[in-house]
Amino acid sequence: MATIKEGITELRHLRYFLAVAETRNFRKAAQNLFLSQPTLSHQIKQLEMQMGAPLFERLSRTVRLTAAGEILRKRAVSMLRELDDAKREISELLSMASGELRIGIVSTVNVAVIPEAVGNFRNSHPGVSVSVRELQMELLEAELLAGNLDLGISFMHERHGKRLDTEMLFVERLVAVLPKGHPLAKRKKITLPDMLTQPMVLLSHGFCTRELVLESVSLQGLERVLRPSIEMNSIEGVLATVRQTNMVTLMPESAVRWAAYPDLVVKPLADKAENLSFRRVGLAWVNGGHRTAAACAFADEVKAVIRKEEKACKGKRINPSASATGKG
Repeated sequence: MATIKEGITELRHLRYFLAVAETRNFRKAAQNLFLSQPTLSHQIKQLEMQMGAPLFERLSRTVRLTAAGEILRKRAVSMLRELDDAKREISELLSMASGELRIGIVSTVNVAVIPEAVGNFRNSHPGVSVSVRELQMELLEAELLAGNLDLGISFMHERHGKRLDTEMLFVERLVAVLPKGHPLAKRKKITLPDMLTQPMVLLSHGFCTRELVLESVSLQGLERVLRPSIEMNSIEGVLATVRQTNMVTLMPESAVRWAAYPDLVVKPLADKAENLSFRRVGLAWVNGGHRTAAACAFADEVKAVIRKEEKACKGKRINPSASATGKG
């Protein structure tokens, strides 16, 4: 009883086999494959040895498939079709004609640059579906490390260590956000102590923004003075509350830098640089992980939006990177 022998069946063996099955003639198949007939015959014999059965019945001027050959023909056609489909899909993925892009972002950055960057990316690569998840920093890092995200945009932190590769986009501090009619809105300079005297709405604990507020308050020994009247888990909720009340808030500049809030006043805090904490906002990938073409292209779109907006805002906003000395 013939047995299948162990060995490596190469793709070329299957392509040669199908060429002979199609033409039913070794000479014609060899010509179509640009091979000599003895070479093709040898390759088919190797395949038959690996399969453990003859694949062709040799007749005087032609060949026909045996029962084993028919089985292999059906499988080989399916295998090679699947392989060709895989090559096409990979090619489309690399050329970004199709595929998926999974992005994780912290909420303040989402307000600032993501909508425009996503729009620009989709205009250039309409075949790529984009998923944007707004996450707190710890969960964003965990999702990156678990392989559930292709790219993260978050506050950079020393605890990332060697687990993540990061690329800084910009540096920011807190800014004061007030209703237009608020008494402090008329001042040329506003300090953190000034803000702490006012009824305040803040993002809840667990948000990087709250950490930034706590660090800045701690630098000035004002922990006991910080008593927010309202805490919320949404930037839009906080800003809407400021609009509808006479309360104030503190936000990272990226949350309000480029958005249009005509009924709000946004002012940099006038405290000395060493008395305010700051954050570096950056791109994040898994260290040593695969960076997809779509993720790299989207990162370029984000950087392009930031360059454009910073050029438009030049001279209209503080630049913390020039004086930042605190811990990022």
